[in-house]
Amino acid sequence: MICKKCGAEIQKGYVYCSACGSEVQLVPDYNLLDEDVLGGILRQEAKDREQTARQKRKRSQNSRKKSISTAYVRIGVVVLLFCVASVAVLLVAKVWENQKNSYGYQYQKAMECFLEKEYDEAESYCKAALSLAPGDAKATGTLLDIYVDTKREEEAAALLEERISEDASNRTYVERLVALYDKMEAYDKILALCDAVKSSRMMDLFEAYLVEQPRFSNISGTYHKPLEVELFYETEYDVFYTTDGQDPTEHGTPYRGRILLKEEGTTTFLAVARNQKGIYSRPVEASYTIRYEAPELPEVTPAGGTYDAPQKITVSVPQDCTAYYTWDGSDPSEASFRYTGPLEMQPGNQVLSVILVNASGLKSGVYRVNYIYMP
Repeated sequence: MICKKCGAEIQKGYVYCSACGSEVQLVPDYNLLDEDVLGGILRQEAKDREQTARQKRKRSQNSRKKSISTAYVRIGVVVLLFCVASVAVLLVAKVWENQKNSYGYQYQKAMECFLEKEYDEAESYCKAALSLAPGDAKATGTLLDIYVDTKREEEAAALLEERISEDASNRTYVERLVALYDKMEAYDKILALCDAVKSSRMMDLFEAYLVEQPRFSNISGTYHKPLEVELFYETEYDVFYTTDGQDPTEHGTPYRGRILLKEEGTTTFLAVARNQKGIYSRPVEASYTIRYEAPELPEVTPAGGTYDAPQKITVSVPQDCTAYYTWDGSDPSEASFRYTGPLEMQPGNQVLSVILVNASGLKSGVYRVNYIYMP
């Protein structure tokens, strides 16, 4: 190596010139060719470094673009997930709202509250269920149970009456209403319900409440003699009657035995029977007219005339009459001879006079017949 100051050769490994003492300035020992080569190398290295730098910048730019793209993607994913989550929340809320407004939800809540004896809430849910499914049997049954448990029989009866008015063939509703009326002792309503239902397959529900009517011994009509009226009924019943047109359930006279009608005129009976529950039968009516009439003229055989042989004289006497006679032409009376059997024809010219007297004491006209018997 050559000292840059004095040009003396500096020994290898020294850092000061042994000739002038100057600090060694390292001057490479090269020629122009070496310098060109070195310059080329340096330029190539510079190009390489520039290329490398451009590649790095490009990679950096690409990396930044990728990072930005990734960031956008991530943001998009987050936004999408947020939207999906929002929609899901709305859907869940909608489904929940729809479920809360469904019959199934309302009825389930009604049953839960009923079992917990939370009757006010149970009633509210039941009514909501019925608003969604009008007339539903399950919700109706639960609401009825609520009314019964809370001793609201009138409301329970009103609900059943409404349901039966819509469907009179529903045996369950009819049976429950009969039981309710029985508990309320509203027996007149049971009979009215029986009339309204009019279904033979449900008549067994009313058997304990249908009291058989009493029966009259005689049919209604006109009678010409005193009449004894008798009433027949079940032994465990009580019977009441009126003859003035009033309701026998309220104004009736207890029946104790046969009733004799002997005064002329019309008597109309209204009678009812009452069982041990205090339930009355439907009224039964019978009307009797007593009109007394005099008997017809009696029938006498044989006819009047002349006879040469003895004859038996007979008088036809109706069942409720008695015959009286005379032979001297006078008018017979109840003090005259009483006819009891065939009479012997008297010899000579005789006049037989006969009358009939009925059970009412009324007399027929006098029947006269002339017999001439010449033996």
